[in-house]
Amino acid sequence: MTGVREPKDEEELAKARLAILHGKGQTIEQVIANIIQDKPSTELVEAVTSRIEFAKESQETLKLEELIQSIVSMQEKWA
Repeated sequence: MTGVREPKDEEELAKARLAILHGKGQTIEQVIANIIQDKPSTELVEAVTSRIEFAKESQETLKLEELIQSIVSMQEKWA
């Protein structure tokens, strides 16, 4: 399961930054594309990004795969 949260401490933050510097980071769009196996719409990327920001502000852990599948399901119902 893919979760999203703030780093626990400075050491974890440093490790994350080091991984990104070594090319191990991905954009939100790339992560979403990997989960849904398709190119995500701009609206989907914006919705996921917004929800991640909200989770960050409220200091909650977010179940990213569940969130993405939920948003995709809603979009399909509204289409």
